[in-house]
Amino acid sequence: MKFQLLIARKFMLGGSGSGPSRLNGWVSIIGMIIGTFAILISLSVMNGFEERVIKKLIGFEGDMRITSNSNTNLEQIYSQIASNPLIDEALLYKERVGLILGKDDSKRIVTFKSINMENLSSFYNIDFINSVTDVSEEGIAVGYLLAQRLNIDIGDQLTIMSPIDQSNSIGLPILVDVTVSKIFNSEVLDFDDRVVFISNEIGNRIFLRKKNYDGIDIRLSNRNDLSRLKLKLQNDYKNFSIKSWEDLHEALITAMRLERLGALAVLCLIILVSSFNLVSTLVLVIIQKIRQIGILRALGSSNADIRKIILFQGVLIGGVGASIGIIASLLLVIIQNIYGIIPIPSDIYFISQLPMIIKPNDVIIVMLISLIFITVSSLIASRQAIIIGIRDSLQWEK
Repeated sequence: MKFQLLIARKFMLGGSGSGPSRLNGWVSIIGMIIGTFAILISLSVMNGFEERVIKKLIGFEGDMRITSNSNTNLEQIYSQIASNPLIDEALLYKERVGLILGKDDSKRIVTFKSINMENLSSFYNIDFINSVTDVSEEGIAVGYLLAQRLNIDIGDQLTIMSPIDQSNSIGLPILVDVTVSKIFNSEVLDFDDRVVFISNEIGNRIFLRKKNYDGIDIRLSNRNDLSRLKLKLQNDYKNFSIKSWEDLHEALITAMRLERLGALAVLCLIILVSSFNLVSTLVLVIIQKIRQIGILRALGSSNADIRKIILFQGVLIGGVGASIGIIASLLLVIIQNIYGIIPIPSDIYFISQLPMIIKPNDVIIVMLISLIFITVSSLIASRQAIIIGIRDSLQWEK
């Protein structure tokens, strides 16, 4: 093994004075560097944005949600849920699509979420652009996008209603006058444009057909306990639907995973092209070193020895390029996370620096993909070496 590796190092990049193979060798190394670097950087950016999206979704909705499969009142189990040591905070809510009327005859269909407004700041991980300290029972919280669409600000009077909930007397929905007390920014456009938090007192006035709470949003003390707690709650409360944040956003998570696979498949083409170039490099080396190969055969080297020499040489060339690409990508991610050298428009992405996270699994996957391509390319090239006879190789340079 040491003998074949030593010869492979001597043959690496064709040795001295071998122009075409040396040039092709450097092209192969550069191609591997670009390929592994591009894959890891792309995956790290996708990881960064994915982590941010998940963080915002959990920050707005919690880690878990309990809803009733029947007309069972969730208040019956709320105290038991809230006292669970694994749960940091639990929040009862009612939800209904309704209409909000703003200034200048502006109106918007929104989702009203009726909660205990005292828990708004503690439970939801959102930023408040503007707010008043004392929130009255008539105070509501709206997203900044909705505030812009309705041309409203803190202290403005609005009218809200739920068209589904009609009064028993004349069949018209109840109109309730409210005051804007908070304007929030969740950094999720759909939430900022369509969700309005109202107090339970207001909810009871406009949700005439909704007597019970719709669900309980749960925030965990430690997110690592999510699977264990979900299984326990499902066993304890079989008449209720227990869903984690992953269950609630299954379609989004699936889409992000498919996007990752698609990007990985496309970027692997760079490594594939570099592998083709590696094959041509090794074939050129074989042609230039054909006399030396003949001498090795004459000295008793077997076909397996020759194949190992070419295989080791291909792995050395490809391995150098892949290693440099991986190290360079890791360094860039570290520098970006410390110094933020790559800016992005904050008015679009709500952050000023490109988020980058490299996961160990991504590095392992890239290493395995590179190793497979490099090994297959080297094996293909090594077949060319073993078909050369001793007499042909020794007569090649005569």
